[in-house]
Amino acid sequence: MPPLRQRRDDIGPLADRLLARAAAALGRPELRLTDDARAALTAAAWPGNVRELANILERSAILADGAQIGADDLAVLPASDGEALVSPTTMSEVERTAIEHALAATGGNRRLAAARLGIGLRTLYDKLKRYGLG
Repeated sequence: MPPLRQRRDDIGPLADRLLARAAAALGRPELRLTDDARAALTAAAWPGNVRELANILERSAILADGAQIGADDLAVLPASDGEALVSPTTMSEVERTAIEHALAATGGNRRLAAARLGIGLRTLYDKLKRYGLG
């Protein structure tokens, strides 16, 4: 299968399908890409393949506050020169940020935040303690 950079027309429909899959796995309502996000995905260098696109969309779905993902919400896109447009983060940093966003979106309600994140309340408490957010 050719790399994404050689199949730019396939990126939009593929991104929609991968984002729907990520949202379902996270127990989130359907998420949609804005036009600017779709344009950013199409313009990215894509040194990797579909797995790289799936990872970016999954991180974005975790961090999304609303039902739409804009270009600014995309986690890390490969730039045309192979550099990242946003400095890379570790999964721990992504997880911590997702927890902070979920708590902010639910007004600090931990039960709702856990449901939004698709994790159990006890797991959320463990992660709050691990990241010093408790």
